[in-house]
Amino acid sequence: MRVLILSNRVPFPRKGGYSIVIYNTMRELLRQGCQITLFSLNPTKHFVYTNSIDDEVFRQINFYTYSVDDRVNAKAAFFNLFTNKSYNVSRYFETYCANKLAQLLKNESFDVVLFEGLQVASYIDVVQSNTAAKLFFRSHNIESKVWKRLALKESFLPRRIYLNLLSKRLHLFETGVINRFDVLLAISSADEHFFRSMGCTQKVLTIPVALDLTEYVTTTALTPHKSVGYIGSMDWRPNIEGLRWFLDQVWPQLQELRSGIKFHLAGKKMPVEFQLNNQPGYILEGEVENALEFIAKQHVFVVPLFAGGGMRVKIIEAMALGKCVIATSIAAEGINYLHDKNILIADKTDDFYKQILRCFTDKTLIKRIGAEARLLVTQQHDIEKECRKMLTIFENTCNNKA
Repeated sequence: MRVLILSNRVPFPRKGGYSIVIYNTMRELLRQGCQITLFSLNPTKHFVYTNSIDDEVFRQINFYTYSVDDRVNAKAAFFNLFTNKSYNVSRYFETYCANKLAQLLKNESFDVVLFEGLQVASYIDVVQSNTAAKLFFRSHNIESKVWKRLALKESFLPRRIYLNLLSKRLHLFETGVINRFDVLLAISSADEHFFRSMGCTQKVLTIPVALDLTEYVTTTALTPHKSVGYIGSMDWRPNIEGLRWFLDQVWPQLQELRSGIKFHLAGKKMPVEFQLNNQPGYILEGEVENALEFIAKQHVFVVPLFAGGGMRVKIIEAMALGKCVIATSIAAEGINYLHDKNILIADKTDDFYKQILRCFTDKTLIKRIGAEARLLVTQQHDIEKECRKMLTIFENTCNNKA
């Protein structure tokens, strides 16, 4: 099976949810005998010096890349207001990049082209014009839903109006493009139902976030103090707003108790407001070398998220490590969890505060939740099983089987 994967950034090194999902997929498809070609946009905001990549998967694939400037340009964003195009998508499209992709498709033959995310879907005309391969789209987030949720939380009226506009433009693009693919691969059953509600008439199937569970066995020691940890990409607005809520609303209540609990924060591109935070018990670790080691050290892992879609990879990773996770229902969306069995769900300030206290007053809770979380991931998020299912979908589609 010859597979061309189109990504909106270079998934090396394997850091961040998007990169982890694509990397794990490529590695497992290679193990199952596929020939992989990766064509990655290399955007300015997430630029990777590809000459320095030293990775076993990278050495086994055919790799092409094109640099695009995805930075928000005030002039371009202003004039975009007078069109019906989504600025979130259009700034990833460049004619020279399209020409390079077209040349690749003319020179090479593929069975499958997998579009990884909405940004690269802007190149569908180029792909359809230059290949007879079956086209698959994998949604990592329902982008319009993410921006709609941000708009609902926004109190500043002009910004709320603009966020609503971005959401509507994204929704227009999504509804216009989803039926041009042969198959849609949703990251969760919730996203699968959402696509159908948008009027998708093509086949939609769910392939969840999946991990190689042999990488999630650790001997890392817990912190000597009671610890609550969080790690995420801090250039993504939903992460920033969720963390701001946690530090403003939840953390001060915990500190009033003088419980000795400390909060560890890690992540790349940390905003200044979090660098300057001097609250008691707050420990800023910034960008860490090993995210899994950071998570493994924490007694409790928290994910306070109020906008988003898809499935949070860091929650799946924390569960795979046997961590007790406390998350909002939006953060845990798409995961087949059971509250108080394999995760703790809290959407309000008092609930989040009380669940953290429970973890350090009930001596069995952390271990019980963590063990059930690991079991859930073992049963439903194993990369070998999910990629075998994906490969079967590829083969059946190429052979025109139902």
